[in-house]
Amino acid sequence: MKAKTKKTDKRYTGHEHFKYVVDVVMPYTPFIQGKPVNRRQQRIGFYHEVRKWCVDTWGMSCEREHWLTLKETGDPNINSHWCWHTEFNDLKIYLTSEKEANWFKLRWT
Repeated sequence: MKAKTKKTDKRYTGHEHFKYVVDVVMPYTPFIQGKPVNRRQQRIGFYHEVRKWCVDTWGMSCEREHWLTLKETGDPNINSHWCWHTEFNDLKIYLTSEKEANWFKLRWT
């Protein structure tokens, strides 16, 4: 499994709030020890492991669309470090600054 961290740009919703995005990917491996691999299941499991680490590290957050809506309304309770996005099997973690991205890379790369 890999967690690829990259800078956001205008292609990413919320790029003005989140400077980095982490994409959880799985390299193509049809078999491990002669057994077929359920890549989707492994990817989702790894994504939840990464997301749990984010919760343990920075506290609970929410889905990106909810985060952006709460930010617009001025909700003081939103997490200022991160959020996630899971639409259409798109498994991403959004990080607000280089500080969070570096901390993340120390753990996952």
